[in-house]
Amino acid sequence: MRRFVYESPAAEIARHMMRGKQVQLFYDQLFVKEPGTRKATPWHNDHSYWQLKGNQVISLWLALDPVPKSSCVKYVKGSHKWRLLHKISSFSGDEQRYKESSSLPDIPDIESKRDEFELLTWDMEPGDCLVHHSFAVHGAPGISTQSGRRRAYATRWFGEDVDFDPRPGTMHHMWVNAGLDPGLKAEEPLKSSLFPKVTPAPEVRV
Repeated sequence: MRRFVYESPAAEIARHMMRGKQVQLFYDQLFVKEPGTRKATPWHNDHSYWQLKGNQVISLWLALDPVPKSSCVKYVKGSHKWRLLHKISSFSGDEQRYKESSSLPDIPDIESKRDEFELLTWDMEPGDCLVHHSFAVHGAPGISTQSGRRRAYATRWFGEDVDFDPRPGTMHHMWVNAGLDPGLKAEEPLKSSLFPKVTPAPEVRV
């Protein structure tokens, strides 16, 4: 994972997509859906969960297994332009984790209004990646018992226009409880060893 962050094209892809001068790693995450996982990943955007303020925030979602359209992440085209901060929930079912976000609006009911939106999804092979803005609304279906395991490695990146925003209802308090306090004040740049600057590999061109 360290080699992927520092030696792969990921950092340069992130910098290029954000039209930024620099790139920092916010965090990384491994997703695993086993065959027969019926529960869908609910529609959401990432920015509502994150203690960040700014526009240069993206995720790079790297497929580690073949992923057919039927089980791939799905995006609402153009939803990054909504810049929606919405009420959030824990994917694990812990209803108290994000209770401080309860005053925010609900995410639109995408399932009942599918005809009103254009949904984007793709067949993917190991090594393919998706890049999406932190305000892009997305979700993912469950997978059948006949499907293979669906693993993906996600890296989260941000650029120079992003500041710290420990507003109530984000993941910030969870990080602090886990000993991951960046020691920053609201609206400060994210200068912390938790968020390393990554210099794109010099041989990489996007």
